[in-house]
Amino acid sequence: MTDRILYQFPISHYCEKTRWQLDHKGLGFRIHNLLPGPHRIRTRLMARIDTLPILRDGKRTVGDSTRIAYYLEKTYPERPLLPEDRELRARVIELEQQFDRIGVHVRRWLYGQIIDRPEVMDAMLTPYGLPAMVQKVMTPVTREAVRRLYRIQPKAVMRSEQRVEEGLALVESCLQKGNGHYLVGDTFTLADIAAASLLAPLLSPVGTPWDIFDESTLSPALQAQLHKLNTRPAGQWVLARYGQDR
Repeated sequence: MTDRILYQFPISHYCEKTRWQLDHKGLGFRIHNLLPGPHRIRTRLMARIDTLPILRDGKRTVGDSTRIAYYLEKTYPERPLLPEDRELRARVIELEQQFDRIGVHVRRWLYGQIIDRPEVMDAMLTPYGLPAMVQKVMTPVTREAVRRLYRIQPKAVMRSEQRVEEGLALVESCLQKGNGHYLVGDTFTLADIAAASLLAPLLSPVGTPWDIFDESTLSPALQAQLHKLNTRPAGQWVLARYGQDR
């Protein structure tokens, strides 16, 4: 049994970024889901941070999806996600950092639309196998904690919508400048994993943790927004990456 353990939230797109990289490299790992809120006790002890993912690889513990990404590239160079060419490598690193920041706004904007839907807290809490009564009590507490932690407030959500648009436009600009398939050069890189995984909650690719809604039950306005996201080039690109590279 592997001693490589990924501590995660199943629904986190930042954790998905790390899962995808590990899978791409063919690195076996076990999943350890931490309960939102109490997770901080464990994460502070392990990596002195409040966030997930955290990867324990034998005796080495690394926290934060970006730090994990570069640790994995250095430690496991097989199936590399960073080009050898200096300019291409610098561009991949730049894009990874940009999409890492945009991921915050993806989360805030999307929660701003759906935080009160019961499916959201079900997706967040059901994987832990809590007794029904405990989950019922935790649901409103967790929802309000998420609302405060991620600043799910009208003005902040509106600003995040602008940043999400910038992220989608950045994908489309990269595709226009390149071969229309990958963001940098002719091969799949860390930039592609970062962009596709951190934008994925907007597109809900089949089989992902965000594929939780019957979209016909959403408001007409939100249905129209999601349809627009799915049909624009950036949305089609995310779905293609999940279909072909995930």
